Amino acid sequence: MKNGGLSIDIDRTRAGNVCIVTLAGRIDSSNAKDVLAELTRLMDSGETSLLVDLGNVLYLTSAAFRVLLVATDEAERRAIRFALCSLAGHVLELFEMGGLVDVFAIHHSREDALKQLS
Repeated sequence: MKNGGLSIDIDRTRAGNVCIVTLAGRIDSSNAKDVLAELTRLMDSGETSLLVDLGNVLYLTSAAFRVLLVATDEAERRAIRFALCSLAGHVLELFEMGGLVDVFAIHHSREDALKQLS
């Protein structure tokens, strides 16, 4: 799903009972609300396990971190399993600099995450 030509692509796939949301591009204040809207829609639809794959995210701002924190809190409130995977390079450095590595359930790869969530 393209969000009006902005700099983020949001795709959904399934692996068993896990809904995988793959983000690609940049997540910033111009499109972070679209990411949150999609994650919220999936939670509202009854998903019980959500995996957000950040392997193709080139850059994110504080707006992106806020969205991921809100989604994590909402998932916890609803007893939905929620994890991130495939953080690398600059994106991983931003999580580390922000002290957020321990705030999220982060898996090295999609395969590792699916083993934990399935």
